[in-house]
Amino acid sequence: MHRLITIGSWALIILLFLQPGVAHKGALEGMRIFTTALLPYLLPYLVITQLFIRSKNSFLNTTNKYKMYFNIYLLSAIGGFPSGAAVITSLKDIGTLNKNNASWLLAICHAPSPMFVIGFVGIEIFHAEIAGIKLLIIIHAVNLVFLLVFIVLSPPIHPSTHIQKPSESPFQESIKETYQILLLIGTTVIFFTTVSFIVFESVKEILPNISPTLLVFVASLFEMTGGISLAGEMLSGSALLPLVVAFIIAFSGISIHMQIIVLAQKANISIRKYILFRFLHMLIIPVLFFFL
Repeated sequence: MHRLITIGSWALIILLFLQPGVAHKGALEGMRIFTTALLPYLLPYLVITQLFIRSKNSFLNTTNKYKMYFNIYLLSAIGGFPSGAAVITSLKDIGTLNKNNASWLLAICHAPSPMFVIGFVGIEIFHAEIAGIKLLIIIHAVNLVFLLVFIVLSPPIHPSTHIQKPSESPFQESIKETYQILLLIGTTVIFFTTVSFIVFESVKEILPNISPTLLVFVASLFEMTGGISLAGEMLSGSALLPLVVAFIIAFSGISIHMQIIVLAQKANISIRKYILFRFLHMLIIPVLFFFL
């Protein structure tokens, strides 16, 4: 693994020197995506949810496992990834969740923002709002089946393991946690958008006759939003467009994965289940969306 990282790092360094203009363009695009599309939505939502989970309320302060886990899923679903992962890791840090439950929920509570799927994917890519709603329903239906199985098989929540640590200054702690999360998200989005631009342009130069579908997958490997945008441009009118977009969302992109993995490692949460469920999503969600 270390050797692979070393080889990849040197390859990217060489490409950066060979294509400084492309790297600059990619970094600017990453900054644009973060500051105009992510930051305005994520910042207020993260502050509110961080403040919410640190306050004393019955929404999460319960020993009813059905109520608590469904409520956690609801918070994750509203914010989408990586906000859902931020909520789960914060609940682990304050003692609401243990390591095992947090690991399962991190794997299950993984879905894009409703605004992103319905607004961007449905209206701008599919040119049909109902298609975005359909895709969102399929994603959450799959997740809720997994969640229900997890809840049924999970042990009861005992009061002794569900003691929320008192917060001396909930708002201050919420602001502090939010800026750390946003710094992580902004850094990864800008970096992987830059890498995506460099690799994309390199592949086009080396393989000028590469198929549009493969080119879309190359772009979406690192950053989901850019890959979906390219799919809408290059596969417009194609019968493969719904399948390709659903697959890209199910995969989510390395940028999203790195954000969630760093959050999980910060809270000492295992990512094995998360990785397993991403493969399950890639197998199940595109097929259901294409044939239903």
